[in-house]
Amino acid sequence: MPTQTLLDAVATDLAVWLDQESTRIAAAMAPQGRAPFAAQVSESQKLEYYRNQLFNADGSPNLAGRQQQMARLGPEGFTQVYKAVIKAYPDLKVPPPPGMTSGGFQATPPAPPSPVPAPMLPRGMQTAPAQNITPVVPPGA
Repeated sequence: MPTQTLLDAVATDLAVWLDQESTRIAAAMAPQGRAPFAAQVSESQKLEYYRNQLFNADGSPNLAGRQQQMARLGPEGFTQVYKAVIKAYPDLKVPPPPGMTSGGFQATPPAPPSPVPAPMLPRGMQTAPAQNITPVVPPGA
């Protein structure tokens, strides 16, 4: 192994010093784990900001704000923020899914199943081309 020259020792010492100083300065600029120059806001201020981004003043969904936050936070971050806002402001109502009323019941009940069972056709028998037409059954069957 070649011996280290004086210039090699100086270069190594300088590289170590630069690495240590840059780490120390970066840590000093980000106290308490915050980004440099980040605003100091309380949890209630954050929730109020996100409430205004996700909901209008009347409690209806703010679609433009939601799309903006979805793009900024991603699906997992958006879900976390949305759940925190709903928990902090229970008066905001989550809109029911389409076809459901606010009570959790379907707006129109589904059609009851047919009391007539579907006919079992022997192999090779043909049915009518449309699904809503009764299958073709040969006479006397």
